[in-house]
Amino acid sequence: MEGRSRAAIEAARKTAEQIPASALAEAPILQGFLVVQYYALTRFGRWTEILNEPSPAYDSPFVEGIWHYARGMAYAGRGQFESADEELKKLRATAASPELAELATWSTNSATSILDIASEALAGEIAARRKQYDEAVAHLDRAVRLEDALDYIEPPDWHYPVRQSLGAVLQEAGRPLEAEVVYWDDLQRNPENGWALFGLMQSLRAQGKNEEAAEIEERFRKAWAQADVTLTSSRF
Repeated sequence: MEGRSRAAIEAARKTAEQIPASALAEAPILQGFLVVQYYALTRFGRWTEILNEPSPAYDSPFVEGIWHYARGMAYAGRGQFESADEELKKLRATAASPELAELATWSTNSATSILDIASEALAGEIAARRKQYDEAVAHLDRAVRLEDALDYIEPPDWHYPVRQSLGAVLQEAGRPLEAEVVYWDDLQRNPENGWALFGLMQSLRAQGKNEEAAEIEERFRKAWAQADVTLTSSRF
């Protein structure tokens, strides 16, 4: 997975490295930049790299919470469920802490509202990896609703559309029609994004809608033409 994905990860690392630990007290807005490396590694499924990351050098419950989210995703992706559960427990405790609720943020969205999405998304992914699909769908659907409730900001305060995970899990659960609906919804919100197009193509094929799937495949190939990542699902 070298090339553009690696460049995106390195750019995220460099962004975080430019911010000294002492800067947070005076400029809490910077916390939004400190977590981008964890988001990038998670987005591209770099589980080993995430687990090799040291604990944050910043006195920030928000940064710590996203670090636990990323580590939980990595452990779940590797099938280490007890460790994933422990990271989810720590993430939930951070999300519920009074310190986080009082944190001044960089956005009209609170730090708590963002970590609430992280908690539900991680819980959903852990359940999905265990093939507990009903539980997974319930958590991811809640994460979608929480994401939808965020105030609009560019770039978004949550790092990727949770519908792309929900659709993937519905597909894995043998519910391709529901997955199709989720992907169409995501494409309305994020037009022609390759992740949702790929998932939509899979869900159509699973239903025997081969002509429609072929049309979506053409759109996917166009959207993904410059990518260096090969997808097997709409999320890693």
